[in-house]
Amino acid sequence: MRVALLSDIHDHVTHLLQALLAAREQGCTHLLYMGDMARISTFRTLREEWPYAIDLVFGNNEYERAAFQRAAQQWHSTTLHGDCADLVLGGRHLFFTHFPWTAAKAAESGGYDAVFFGHTHVPEMMNTGNTLMANPGEVYGRQGTPTIGVYDTESNTVRIITI
Repeated sequence: MRVALLSDIHDHVTHLLQALLAAREQGCTHLLYMGDMARISTFRTLREEWPYAIDLVFGNNEYERAAFQRAAQQWHSTTLHGDCADLVLGGRHLFFTHFPWTAAKAAESGGYDAVFFGHTHVPEMMNTGNTLMANPGEVYGRQGTPTIGVYDTESNTVRIITI
């Protein structure tokens, strides 16, 4: 199973649409979002343009949290987990959050196959023991080139894709 990893859109809808196209081209059939979407209108665009399941967490720039929660409850295959998420996809135990320090604690626990995070806007991958840790970078493009991650549950690997 291929899973799209997105973070830090910050309402840049043009890059969001490009990111979703890239994820579909890579064969992704699920999307994990690591926070900092910003406005509810961007969330609507994401849900309207992505035909598969979405699991997401808040970052530090979702200003309408109650509206995000109401919207997620109304949309099919959309789960808003709060500040962090613990789930199984494709037989892999995953954890994701917006913040790298929370992700590091989860990875250090040794209880996950992979841990994902955002916030820094910089793509990175590392291993903590047997746990893969990855940040897909940013859709926004503030640090330069917008990127997404593609997680492969079979190989437990992430590829960073420039959009």
